[in-house]
Amino acid sequence: MQLGTEKEQCLLVALALKSTPVPRDALAEWVWEDPPDNAAAEIDRYMTRLRKCLVEAGAGDLLDNRNRLCRLNVEDAQVDVRRFEALIARSHSVAEGQAATLLAEALDLADGVPLAGLRSRRIEAHRTVLVEQRLAAQIRLAEIEIRLGRYRDCIPGLTQLFLEHRDNADVTRLTMSSLHFAGRTQDALDTFATYRKQIVEIGGLEVDTELEKLQRMIIDNAVPYPAQVIPIPLASAQEVRRELVVVLRPDGQDLSALRTAISQSLRWDGIDISTADDRVVCVVPADIPHAEVLTSWLDRIASEVRFPVQVGVSAEDEELATSLAGSDYARRVLAAARTKNLVVVVSDDVHESVVRRRGVWNEERSYRQVDEHLGGWVRVPGYSVPPRPVRAEERHRGDRSPDVINGPTVYVQGRARIGEQFNAAVINMNARRRDER
Repeated sequence: MQLGTEKEQCLLVALALKSTPVPRDALAEWVWEDPPDNAAAEIDRYMTRLRKCLVEAGAGDLLDNRNRLCRLNVEDAQVDVRRFEALIARSHSVAEGQAATLLAEALDLADGVPLAGLRSRRIEAHRTVLVEQRLAAQIRLAEIEIRLGRYRDCIPGLTQLFLEHRDNADVTRLTMSSLHFAGRTQDALDTFATYRKQIVEIGGLEVDTELEKLQRMIIDNAVPYPAQVIPIPLASAQEVRRELVVVLRPDGQDLSALRTAISQSLRWDGIDISTADDRVVCVVPADIPHAEVLTSWLDRIASEVRFPVQVGVSAEDEELATSLAGSDYARRVLAAARTKNLVVVVSDDVHESVVRRRGVWNEERSYRQVDEHLGGWVRVPGYSVPPRPVRAEERHRGDRSPDVINGPTVYVQGRARIGEQFNAAVINMNARRRDER
């Protein structure tokens, strides 16, 4: 519903925001950036027009203008801003579960640009206040949701919020925490790297010390979990726990540098590490949480290595783990993920017993099933969805083959949903294929 001109709408905002009468002398700054000399007469004219618009819209004569005081006679529940403030106030006096519901209801009222299309000295100032109030509510809601163990539900909203506020320490902290709790440790560390670049390189400021501490704790897997968050479900009495065999094969057989990266990333005792020909073999005892091995440990190694490494993981089968680590499929996936240096291929039984059964630690969608004879499931730390590998027959075709995709290919970093923004990497696959021929 359009209620008059921009000036009349500014006048309406000034009156609607207050439940008490507004002095007429204070209205000029709500209507103009630089009030004219005849501001009082102009306000009388705008007030008459606004009263007529309200009557024609079926709202009745809501304006009260007497004794140099003006008031819009509406209830708090009829004005979104007043409802927003009331819901926020109520959320501070109830339990966290109910507070989350009230905050979500308040944020539904605060969608979009506040007071869009209106300009004046007081309008601009109040728009800034409303934006800050909305951000504070979003941060508080995310904090409560994470404490209640609903960190996975927070990830899409926090990721979008971080894109809009990359220099905000609270938003960065919550985004890193929710990603880490969901097993996406490398994504959490990438978020910190983006924040650091925004603060240091662009803003010329110092990084928040608490965020630096959180980064170190994530790398060390030492972030305390909220009481409601169970990082790893307890194994059932019938579940047989087995050793994991992790085989790492570096490109160029740089085994000494790889062993150094493994040692720097290791946070448990009892893992047997040995070197065999072109690979490093790690045998992980059954009492070490295998979900942490597949997520936080391999993610830490991925952040340390500066050369391509293929990893194969199997349950008590070194031969199979070695085959997975040396597979052509893994090499081609890593070639497609041009910004990453490590790819992980797990056997079918490991995927079934660890990834799917212990889903609180792993994003099942971060694995792609190998569609070749070798079997297994592939993941690239830092990618929520592994890139599609280039097939051997595609690498040897001419550029004009109809089966070769022309133009860039986009790989989504995170879950892509209609109506939401998300991070993505654009890779010129054609250039890559020409380089590989």
